[in-house]
Order: sequence, then structure tokens, then C-alpha cells
Amino acid sequence: MANYLKITLLATLFAFFAISVTAKDKKEKAKDAEVTFVVEIDCENCANKVRENLPFEKGVKDLKVTLADKTVWVKYSPKKTTKEQLAAAINKLGYQVLGEKQTEEQPAVE
Repeated sequence: MANYLKITLLATLFAFFAISVTAKDKKEKAKDAEVTFVVEIDCENCANKVRENLPFEKGVKDLKVTLADKTVWVKYSPKKTTKEQLAAAINKLGYQVLGEKQTEEQPAVE
């Protein structure tokens, strides 16, 4: 009987731990940040260079380069990188970041 109680207790603790880890992972995924940079890119080759290299930066989850608007939108994990580090990575590729473009997801700072 004592072994049965020990096994039941261990199974319950394991299940509780697994559920809490899963819930934590879902919360962390929801905390991704987004930023849109205005960048001096002039041609499709410039855009491709950013598309091919920026995903290798830590924390980058998704990106979209729009040549017509000269913008680079990045979805990233703020636990692994910052907007400043992403801007520095773009600058390192040879394209000057002129600033950030405000989007609906990014309310203006007052």
C-alpha cells in the first residue's frame, strides 16, 4: 500500500510539473516583440542580403523586408536580443538604420 501511495504521489507531481512547464512555454511565446526599421536599402540585392543574414541573429523569429517602403519588420524574442542589437546587425551589413516606423502593434511612446 505504501508503494502505491508513493507511485501515485510521484505521478501526480510529474503531471503537475509537465503542465506548469507547458503553460510557461505558451506564455513565453506570446511575449515576442516586433519592430519595423526604416533602412537605407536601394535594390533587391540589398533586400536579399538583409533577408539572408538577419535570421542568424539570436532571437529573430521572423522578418519581412519591403523594398518599396525601405522597411525591415522583425519579430523577435526580447529575452534573447534588443531593438538596438537588431539595428546594429543591420548596420553591420552595410545598411544604415534611419529609425523606427510606428505600427498598429507599436503604440507611440508618450
